[in-house]
Amino acid sequence: MIDKLRAAMGSKLPAGSFARNVVTLMTGTTFAQALMILVAPILTRLYTPEDFGVFALYTSVLGILAVVSCWRYELAIVLPEKDEDAANLLVLSILICFSMAALTLLLVALFRTTLANLLGAPELAPWLWFMPLSLIAAGLFQVFNYWSTRRKQFKRLAVRQITQSTVISATQIGTGALYPTVNAGGLIGGAILGQLTATGRLAWQIGRDEGPKIRGAFNKLNMKQMLIRYKDFPLYSSWSGFLNTASAMLPALLLGYFFNPAVVGYYALGHRVLTMPMGVIGGSIAQVFVPQATEARRNANLDQLTLVLFQRLLAIGVVPIILITIVAPDLFALIFGYRWYVAGEYVRWLSVWILFNFISSPLSQMYLVLERQRDGLMVNAFMFAARLTALITGGILGDPLLTIALIGITSGALWLFNCTYILHMAEVPLGKSYLAILKYIIKAVPYASIPLLVLYVFSDSLSFVIAGIGSGIIFLLVQINQVKTRN
Repeated sequence: MIDKLRAAMGSKLPAGSFARNVVTLMTGTTFAQALMILVAPILTRLYTPEDFGVFALYTSVLGILAVVSCWRYELAIVLPEKDEDAANLLVLSILICFSMAALTLLLVALFRTTLANLLGAPELAPWLWFMPLSLIAAGLFQVFNYWSTRRKQFKRLAVRQITQSTVISATQIGTGALYPTVNAGGLIGGAILGQLTATGRLAWQIGRDEGPKIRGAFNKLNMKQMLIRYKDFPLYSSWSGFLNTASAMLPALLLGYFFNPAVVGYYALGHRVLTMPMGVIGGSIAQVFVPQATEARRNANLDQLTLVLFQRLLAIGVVPIILITIVAPDLFALIFGYRWYVAGEYVRWLSVWILFNFISSPLSQMYLVLERQRDGLMVNAFMFAARLTALITGGILGDPLLTIALIGITSGALWLFNCTYILHMAEVPLGKSYLAILKYIIKAVPYASIPLLVLYVFSDSLSFVIAGIGSGIIFLLVQINQVKTRN
């Protein structure tokens, strides 16, 4: 089916174009994320909010470690003009990844119980033994991901996404149905198996297609030169990435510390449902944007490319986020079961954050393209401190919903600031940026009015949700028609 979709796109989009590369990645990512969304209502009936909370804590710890698993040298793989230099960066990143996994194993042996108790989830402790294995799978994927991006092998990455989501979904459902007493272990085990399977397959494909090229290019002296040439990545980008990821993972970790795994579970599901659909597009665009932006910088038209991308991301993201904000609690109760109504309330406060995170994530590659890692570090340090303050304030006050509101509002403002700063770096006039935001908010008003009008007339939760979904479908059809008109 995927090959048929790709063939259909091939007749519309030029080979090697930005749009075609994005859609190629989106083909696999869409399938992967759609599958995860489809199985979510099953998982929420097999696992409790507490189980989702423990799973979220595991993935949060992994996410923080994974971002520095290769000291960020994997980001530099796309930059050298010569493939030989990139191949040596690939080998260097792999060696660092295994070293970091060994260090993680030592830390787990010493502090796993202390960490689990600190996060308010003692049942997490035995699963932390698998953290080094997860780190290897996550770190190697990042390395192979950027190598494939450099080689413009986007089909390979799309297949990897499908493999991972399929294995995860099947394992989590099967474990939850057959072994209900394993609790959060079913979610964690499924994620580990899916990650290992998908990364293993990607490694096999690269070894089969490009293994001789990589082995032939490997040279210890050249690898040392690359270590020094791109030293700013571990010195600045690694800390920047660490703070950025830690900032994103902070809510789950501190909600576990101040409250309980159930609150973490509500937050995790709400955050997951918001970010998965946005990630389908945003992640694919970010993947393709790096080589395109690198070329645009050389051709002195980076500002044009950045502004167009910013406008497209606004056009895609504003309406869906506003609609989800309006119907979220009723939607969650209908799809996932009434005990997840609270997660929908959390979503309302998280939505602005997710919107500007969706827009900023692809644009944040500009720190890499312009080699301004120091600026990225300063921005991420400021964002980390502000979000930490918001979470601690809410935690001390002892109100979970207030804590979510504080982190949502603070994060939304911070990501808007990050967007603005990136556009400024790309020499895009700020007036154009803010006018674009206002323009797409105004365009969203008719779509938002539909479910609100239905709620006012019928005062019925089901009709309200259906109207919100219907408004979203109308928006999607309009966007498809506009794409066809442009082509």
